[in-house]
Amino acid sequence: MIKHQALIHLQSITNNADAQFHDGQLDAILELSQNNSQMLVVQKTGWGKSAVYFIATKLLVDQGRGPSIIISPLIALMRNQIQSATKLGLRVVTVNSSLSPEERNNNEKKIASRQVDSIIIAPEQLANEYFVQNILSKILSSVSLFVVDEAHCISDWGHDFRPDYRRIVRILQTMPKNIPVLATTATANNRVVNDIQKQLGKHILIIRGSLSRKALHLQTLPRMNKNQRLAWLVQALKQIPGSGIIYAKTVRDCELVSDWLRANNINSHSYSGESNPVLRITLENDLLDNKIKVLVSTSALGMGFDKPDISFVIHFQAPGNIVEYYQQVGRAGRGIENAYGILMFGEEDEQIQNFFIKRAFPNQLEVDGLLHTISNSEGLKKQEIEKHSNLSSSNIEKALKFLSSEDPSPIYKDGSVYYRTAIDYSLPTDRIERLSGIKTKEWEQLQSYGNYQKCLMRFLAQALDDPLAQDCGKCINCNNQSGISVELKHELIRSAAEFLKYRYIKIKSRKRFGHSGAMAKEAFPIYKFPYQNNKWLAEDGLALSRWKDGIWGSLVATNKAEGQFSDDLIQPMLEMIQSMNFKDRPYWITYVPSPRHPLLVKNFAHKLAASLDIHCSDTIIIAEERPPQKTMENSYHRSKNLDGAFRIDLNKVYRDPVLLLDDAVDSGWTFSVITALLKRSGSGKVYPIALTSTSNQG
Repeated sequence: MIKHQALIHLQSITNNADAQFHDGQLDAILELSQNNSQMLVVQKTGWGKSAVYFIATKLLVDQGRGPSIIISPLIALMRNQIQSATKLGLRVVTVNSSLSPEERNNNEKKIASRQVDSIIIAPEQLANEYFVQNILSKILSSVSLFVVDEAHCISDWGHDFRPDYRRIVRILQTMPKNIPVLATTATANNRVVNDIQKQLGKHILIIRGSLSRKALHLQTLPRMNKNQRLAWLVQALKQIPGSGIIYAKTVRDCELVSDWLRANNINSHSYSGESNPVLRITLENDLLDNKIKVLVSTSALGMGFDKPDISFVIHFQAPGNIVEYYQQVGRAGRGIENAYGILMFGEEDEQIQNFFIKRAFPNQLEVDGLLHTISNSEGLKKQEIEKHSNLSSSNIEKALKFLSSEDPSPIYKDGSVYYRTAIDYSLPTDRIERLSGIKTKEWEQLQSYGNYQKCLMRFLAQALDDPLAQDCGKCINCNNQSGISVELKHELIRSAAEFLKYRYIKIKSRKRFGHSGAMAKEAFPIYKFPYQNNKWLAEDGLALSRWKDGIWGSLVATNKAEGQFSDDLIQPMLEMIQSMNFKDRPYWITYVPSPRHPLLVKNFAHKLAASLDIHCSDTIIIAEERPPQKTMENSYHRSKNLDGAFRIDLNKVYRDPVLLLDDAVDSGWTFSVITALLKRSGSGKVYPIALTSTSNQG
């Protein structure tokens, strides 16, 4: 009877009256709903892991049991899960950072009053003491099923280090011992399985299936520079039918590739965790409906995004390891017979990967400074920590998250305030070195995949310790006719080079001075800037290049070391300025003087003004030499460092719009502060321009 009911539920959740269970699906459902088993399911993407836990939830709810709790890492994944669950008539709510205060409050009320059948929780919410103590704790004793989706994140370092996953064990310890537990993943090698067993218990039942993907034509390409890869994409995408995903490692490269493809009449959009939440949903739906050819995405579009007819997944840059690659390439070919999984390698891959490995954990200096700051106070909010510690906001958040997940933890959080505990803490350097070493070896393994001469699918499956690994017969090494062969057109490579050459960096004006009214006053006691004054804001501006990136970025770096900017930079700067959409055309130019190299920017500004046939005014004066702005890590210290550093020669200010030149822009604080000084002194609109951007963002 229960098997028949489970099949009916499967046909409902799939909208397919002829649907049948995949090998192992029904066994897993019965283990959970009848035997209260604790199990790990390792099955390839598309196997139907979410169907297992939702059908098990439905069977348990029909038995009069309480709700299931599902720990799920991505908001896009949650949206798909809710759609699936509602087909079974389940009442599902989520708790995640994308909810409005009203939505969150309503969902928490439903949870506390037990009006739900399933609760999908982002792992980060387990760090929210109010939610855990006042909402979650009220239902833990009645939970019928506990699910950890994408369970490789339980590992110290699966394909993505998520410290909040380490809190899961603490939650489980407060629940009944016989509660059924399901951990699911498509990407767990033996090391990750062992890590999961350490967290959930050695007794856990493991169900593994073949990880080979029959629809995929896997292919690796020889290392190419960025111009060549862009050219290859244009030619290849005009050969591949259907729609798909291109993965890039940074936000800026997603935007770069997407803009280039659109410039070549390929319907493309960029997608990342920084995208507007409403736009993200629109883009996901447009891809699902084949309204666009390609989404160029960071890893934000990954786990759980379910589009059965994705016909290609192409990596513009190499991911960090085989686990991440398999997870992403597995988006393709889930419901069609043929799809392409193509991996490119770029000259920037090594640098990007080393940066991610190096910055994955806080260092001892950061931790010592943070703990010292918190212990010397009666509790601090995260933004207040910036005032007392010269750490970036992102590094503070990363360190707080890491330290909070330690057991025992040297800090605790009450509401939004962090306090120091009595724990004598030192950073677990041995564990960090071990994990960093693992990450380095896994990166080397991915590079070996790029050079592999035999079956690529077998390589992936064996790397994931799949005992059923075998040759696929479809990859480029098994069948050299199966790949996308492109002989690059020289004119397209040249076009890509020109595109990169004039790829300007947007400079956005800062809207506020400080994090709050009080902190703004503390940060600017000399200038006495208000928290916000829209009349003092700069217009949007442009930087010619990224530091040491491409022709102009490399030339700027070389020239700066030599102490003089080349005349070769005048023409590209003119072209950049001519491309700007001025509301009111600037009639003069001024510049940010450098205390260490007083003639560097000044001389270039006067040459640029002569070429523009406008006046250059030495308006800005260094009032007091301060430490280099690049040594300031967060907004509070950057603004504090600039307060009183410059003054304006009122005799050299004009009421007309002005170009404000600096050699380099990073956080944008220098432009914001000097713009406010200029406009307070009576200047017209201020348009910031720079030779290069040194920002690491995106």
